[in-house]
Amino acid sequence: MIDSPQPPSSQSHFFNGWRIAGWSAALALLLLPAIAMRFTDEVEWTALDFVFAGVLLFSLGMGLEIAVRVGRGGMHTLGLAIAAVAGFLTLWANAAVGFIGAEGEPVNIAISLMVVAAAIVTLAVRFRPKILRFVFAGVALGQIASGLYATSAMPGHEVEWGILIVFAGIWSTAAMCFHRAASA
Repeated sequence: MIDSPQPPSSQSHFFNGWRIAGWSAALALLLLPAIAMRFTDEVEWTALDFVFAGVLLFSLGMGLEIAVRVGRGGMHTLGLAIAAVAGFLTLWANAAVGFIGAEGEPVNIAISLMVVAAAIVTLAVRFRPKILRFVFAGVALGQIASGLYATSAMPGHEVEWGILIVFAGIWSTAAMCFHRAASA
């Protein structure tokens, strides 16, 4: 008698090669500044910097894990993955140098809060693409609105329109993926 194939065990799924590679890469990125600090004085991270970077990298990893596990098809999965990467890049760039003026400017805090709010709403609506298309279109428009606000309310501050438009384009791409997933 021939044995029927057994489904993969949860342990083999947990130790998937791609998963190990992804989390190892995140850990390596987190260790790079620690290594660089041993060789140069130009890299000066505090414990808080490492915690912040760790939280960001963990959030990115979890976002990608969610995209792969929860995605309901190509466009939905792609939209979730794009949103995870966009959120990571937005928070990282905004904390490092700020989109508008210094990183601590209120308009930069608002941009970061948009990302956090979008993540909370994404979880609250249980990843439904019909809603997420509007959520991420709102983030894209919110970033442009932040630039317009800064232009009038923050004289003397440079608005990095190129960066804002690129990021709004990334958020818009996620919204379009969700729109296509909702229409399918």
